[in-house]
Amino acid sequence: MIYKDGDHWRGAVSLGYGPDGKRVRKKVSGKTRAEVVEKVRKLKETLAKGAPVPDDRLTVGAFLDRWLLHLPGHISDGALDDYEDTVRLHLKPGLGRHKLTKLTVAQVDALWQAKREAGYKANSVRNMRAVLREGPGPGGTGGVGHAERRSVVDATARTRGGGPDVHGG
Repeated sequence: MIYKDGDHWRGAVSLGYGPDGKRVRKKVSGKTRAEVVEKVRKLKETLAKGAPVPDDRLTVGAFLDRWLLHLPGHISDGALDDYEDTVRLHLKPGLGRHKLTKLTVAQVDALWQAKREAGYKANSVRNMRAVLREGPGPGGTGGVGHAERRSVVDATARTRGGGPDVHGG
C-alpha cells in the first residue's frame, strides 16, 4: 500500500500478525512516490529472502549490548572482558546514540580520527574497529538481524582503520 500523506509519500508492507493477534506492518516514507516504491520493493525483497526486517529504532549501543549478552560460552572470558571494555569505553560513547540503520562512514571515521587525536596508537584503533566490525561474530547474531549487522559492516568496511589495515581484518 502506497499513499500520499501531506507533503510526503508513505508505504506499508504487512509482516503478518503479532502474538496479540494484531496486524504487524513495516512502514516507510519518502519525499517522492518513486522513493517509497523503491523502499517497499527492497523491503519485500528482504522478506522474501527470509531475512528479518531491520529495526530503524535500534541504536549502535543497543546492538552492541545485545551482541555482548550472547557471547558468554562462545569465547574466552579474557576475550569477553576485552570486548566489553572496548564497547563500554570507546564504541558506545562515540557511536552508541546513532541509529544503527543510519550509521555512516563519516560517523565511524570521525570516531577513529578522535581516537588518534587523543593519542591512541594505530593498533588500538584497529582493535576498536575490529570489535565494531565483527559485531555479532562467531557466537551468533545475539538476536540482531543480518540487516543490522550489515549496517555496521558497511560503515566500518569503508573506513580508515588507523593504520595499514585499511580494508581487511
